[in-house]
Amino acid sequence: MAERLAALGIKAPSKGGESAAQRADRERKEREDKLRQAEEDDAKREQERLSRLQGESIAPPSPAAAAGKPKPPPPAPRKNRSESIQSEQEGERKRAESLIKEQAVKEQQEAMAAETKDME
Repeated sequence: MAERLAALGIKAPSKGGESAAQRADRERKEREDKLRQAEEDDAKREQERLSRLQGESIAPPSPAAAAGKPKPPPPAPRKNRSESIQSEQEGERKRAESLIKEQAVKEQQEAMAAETKDME
């Protein structure tokens, strides 16, 4: 029962043989222990943070080191550039073919309509 109460954060009923002064002293010690533990954890986290920051220094590289290296050559032109031009031309050709087909279908429909009109 005491474990369940402790899990819920509720103080378990004090021990029968414990006086009010003893209980107050025990609770004070528990608070001090918790505070000390929290301060130790904070100090440890702060130390880890500082060591991480030192490892991840964001200082720019010194200009002397950069002066010794020649500039890298510009990137080579892309090989598939002609392919993209070809695909654009292909798309234009397909659009033109579809327009021609649409026009042919339209002419056929008009011819059929005229033929049906003549039959009537």
